[in-house]
Amino acid sequence: MIERKVKRAVITAAGFGTRFLPATKNLPKEMLPILDTPIIHYVAAECVEAGIEEIIVVIRPGNEAVMNYFTPSKQLESYLIDTGKEKHLETYYEVADRANFVFVHQNPRFPYGNGSPILSVKHLIDDEPFVVCWGDDLVLNPDGPGGVKQVVDYFVERKNAYGVLATTKVPREEVVRYGMVDLMNGGEDGQIKRIVEKPKFEDVTSDLVEFGRMVLSPEIFEYLNQTNTGKDGELWLMDSIHQLLLARPLYAKTIQGEFLTTGDPLRFLKASVKFALHRKDLATDFREFLEQEMSKV
Repeated sequence: MIERKVKRAVITAAGFGTRFLPATKNLPKEMLPILDTPIIHYVAAECVEAGIEEIIVVIRPGNEAVMNYFTPSKQLESYLIDTGKEKHLETYYEVADRANFVFVHQNPRFPYGNGSPILSVKHLIDDEPFVVCWGDDLVLNPDGPGGVKQVVDYFVERKNAYGVLATTKVPREEVVRYGMVDLMNGGEDGQIKRIVEKPKFEDVTSDLVEFGRMVLSPEIFEYLNQTNTGKDGELWLMDSIHQLLLARPLYAKTIQGEFLTTGDPLRFLKASVKFALHRKDLATDFREFLEQEMSKV
């Protein structure tokens, strides 16, 4: 029987963020703020909400900004208490104090690719299922649970699942940009039939695509190793997921809420605007500002 309790999450923050240079020369793109909060804080908050006890963050050598962020500052705490401003850190401690954070440098000997951060923490996973989050993907669901909780709950319910991938619906013409997910029953949730990476438009048979939230069983490491490289000689996590799918049942859960990627400046800006429009303390004034600016165009 597969262990169902999910206690660990892996968040990847080991890229160079080249599309945000020069801002990311010394700052991971995952630390760029959406309003007043770093992107990675929102991701970690999803993990905490889902009951994750240990959050493993994979960083690259020489860039420890994420580690510094999740390490409490006694000097800052004392200053805020002395000046009556301690409420400014309430949101921070709702995440930083509710999980054990572990930081791991991505192994520089591993091939380039998004599978290498996951392989770098294999020794910490043990024989239990774990969450994987891309550190620059967000889920905006103000009135409901975050993306991590949704996939974790679905994994717990599906006793034979060796993994659950978060999916979202996109217009058919956009499916070609993502990994298309076909389900056995053709619905929105259920067992995965196949995953097709960036299909040609004429081959699109589903409007579901996967994105950066998933639960994986430790069996993924039967396929995820440094010699199992794929396109361009890179180590792709999805290649190993494809191989696991051929041997074990995997499921998809269509997420309630909006999937937002922040991987380039335009999408980062769009995500910032959407979050601002859902902030009770900002929405009214910000909407008025947008309307005023649009009237000038």
